[in-house]
Amino acid sequence: MNTFGISGGLLLVIIGLAVIDYGLDPKVPYAYHAFYLGLSGIVVGGVIMWANSRTPRNPLLAQPYQVETRKSLSPVDGIKYRNLYEESPVMQRTVNTDGIILECNQKYAKNFGSSKNEVIGKSIFDHVAEQGITEMRNTFESWKETGRAENREIWFKRKDGSTFPALLSANNIYDERGKLIGSNTAIRDISDIYEARRVIQDHERQKIQLEELQKMNSHKEEFYLSLSQECKLPLDPIKRYCESLNDPVAGNLNTKQLEAVNEIYDNTIRLERMLDDISDVQLLVARKMTFNKDEFKVNEFMKSVVEISSPMMKEKKIELIDTTKEKSILLSDKNRLKQVFDNLIQNAVDFVPQKGGKIEIGAKKENNGILFFVRDNGIGISEKRKDSVFKKYYQVNLSLKRRYGGSGFGLVICRLIVENLKGKIWFESKEGEGTTFYFSIPLST
Repeated sequence: MNTFGISGGLLLVIIGLAVIDYGLDPKVPYAYHAFYLGLSGIVVGGVIMWANSRTPRNPLLAQPYQVETRKSLSPVDGIKYRNLYEESPVMQRTVNTDGIILECNQKYAKNFGSSKNEVIGKSIFDHVAEQGITEMRNTFESWKETGRAENREIWFKRKDGSTFPALLSANNIYDERGKLIGSNTAIRDISDIYEARRVIQDHERQKIQLEELQKMNSHKEEFYLSLSQECKLPLDPIKRYCESLNDPVAGNLNTKQLEAVNEIYDNTIRLERMLDDISDVQLLVARKMTFNKDEFKVNEFMKSVVEISSPMMKEKKIELIDTTKEKSILLSDKNRLKQVFDNLIQNAVDFVPQKGGKIEIGAKKENNGILFFVRDNGIGISEKRKDSVFKKYYQVNLSLKRRYGGSGFGLVICRLIVENLKGKIWFESKEGEGTTFYFSIPLST
């Protein structure tokens, strides 16, 4: 239509010139009227050409972008605006009210995995992920009605099919009459925010799960402690009856009957020990075990360990040797240290040979503490099992469990007690030659 208007105006000018030329000849009829008619045609044609030359073919593409201020941009300002648009650190695109992309910066094209030529002319919905279609449609319709779109969260889709979340904000573009004809849209990728949000949510979920596990663990501890106490109640009368039956006067039993009674008594003691171990482990793990501070001489303490442990040596005729010469005074929990020795010596008794068994215990001052040890000439520990020694339910050789019994808690109890006394425990062992357990305790715990 603009081309036709300019052509029509030009034709009127040409006709007007011809008419003026005719009117310049005074001899022709109506020369005066023809002259002014031609002049009018030139003026009208000129006005038509001028008017049509000022009307753009596409207001959105032909005029400089005008945002809310509706001020015209100078050539210099236009160049600056273009540079800001292209070099923006966020994605920028220009769309019309039909949702067609008219322009975009390199950041936008690169992020979507396309060239600018592939992007321009596409619908804005071509770049929206399926889960973002509804929100994008609502945002677009709201923008057309209100002229506002700020920080709307939309899920977008790249050319390769990958999706990402982004915040969308739009600056309006108006024509000379103040009519909304499009927008410059800024899109900021917020994938990092989503990732941080996911990490926080995972952390919160793990925190809740940990609290639930702690509650379950607390209930488990209460159950084990209660079970241990309840199971120990019938053991005392069993032991008393066994002791009564073992009395030659009261029992009057033959040899086989006495052996049976002794076996009942021994297994009752073993069961009682296992129940005590279960209680101790639960108290130690929950850090509810009570520790006292006793002041005692190391050599005297080691003599008491020998006295307590000697009865365990009788069945296998094991040689128990104390090499301690240290007379330092130790401030620690005497009874808990005896418990550590009791477990380590019992462990050694179980695995020394039937003949020629030997257990050596000792203590000496080292740095700012006392180094204790229990050495045996038993079966030793294989390399593949060394990492499991201080774990729950561990025994040196699982095939020996029925033969030697035990709860599997003994060594873990030793570790937990020593650690609670601020000490360290470790061992050295060679399969077939024996094992030495060491543990160090500070002079003042």
